[in-house]
Amino acid sequence: MVRLRVLISTPEKPYPPTQLLPVNLATPTSIKTPGFEGEISVWVKDYAGDEKRGEGEEYFGQEGRGGMTYAIVTRGRFLDPVDADDLVFGNMFEKPIKSQLPWGSSIAIKAMHFLDPTLEVDVYGEKPWALSPTLATFNYLSLTAKKPEYTPSILEKSVERLGELYDGPSPPPGEGMAESAEQAARKKWLGNKDHRKAVTLDKSTWVGMEFCNGYLDFNTLSAKLPPPFNLSFPLLQYWDGQPVTYVCKKRAPPGSKDQTDGEVYFAVAFEIVDEEAKQLLAEKEGHGEAGPAAVVPTTGSKGANGDGRKEDEDSDEEGTFEDAETGDLSDDVD
Repeated sequence: MVRLRVLISTPEKPYPPTQLLPVNLATPTSIKTPGFEGEISVWVKDYAGDEKRGEGEEYFGQEGRGGMTYAIVTRGRFLDPVDADDLVFGNMFEKPIKSQLPWGSSIAIKAMHFLDPTLEVDVYGEKPWALSPTLATFNYLSLTAKKPEYTPSILEKSVERLGELYDGPSPPPGEGMAESAEQAARKKWLGNKDHRKAVTLDKSTWVGMEFCNGYLDFNTLSAKLPPPFNLSFPLLQYWDGQPVTYVCKKRAPPGSKDQTDGEVYFAVAFEIVDEEAKQLLAEKEGHGEAGPAAVVPTTGSKGANGDGRKEDEDSDEEGTFEDAETGDLSDDVD
């Protein structure tokens, strides 16, 4: 097991996050920044890190969550108007990772797009990022006019309020669907940029957001891609000391080449504090072998669950990268 700690935003400093967060706590923790107020819970299966408050059975015992390895569950409201296209969620890194991407990274990026077609990625920049429209990418989403009661997970309840918020000619499908059908309908409808641009969130709407998957195991620092990719990544050998940070933020202003620009509403960081891992990193750096934190499908989900599958050996098949600006596919980089 690799020892971790989890950090969240503070009112004074939304990004990078610096406040220590209890993990697997049965009650949520309040979170407030200049642009967002609400509550947050982080659940990690078999967690062995700092501020552990339980095994997480309140969450992992819920229907559909048994195959998850971790989850970020947030309820709150955005204090200033933001449209659903400008509101994005995903990973940001503070240091470049291009020079030492591990073998198979291109296949991982293809898998990320397979899991989440709305995802945009730049692994080549000075501050790499992978971001998706928030309301489209979360596994479970609720939108209500009143603050909902706390539950460990989010019950999908989105299309009715989306219809009320939407200002356009093509409203979302009607309500009354089963949860899985509503999830699929919401994701499909919000996959359209014009639909997202015509939905505005503000403090009149309470947003429940649940991001979860079974692909990434923070305790062993390994990642597994589902079929048809069938790859596994031992991430620790590529770790360069950076935390894995999730952000909910406003899309960078038009003309900006750096998507790390834009207001951060809240952020959650998973940081390694394991002394053995740090020693391994120091030894690698001493030999000039340190690699990036990881290029893995930490964002996005195909359908509701995003649970991991059985891992297979890496193949020798060459993958492709997708350019974040052009969307073109190119061969693997060296």
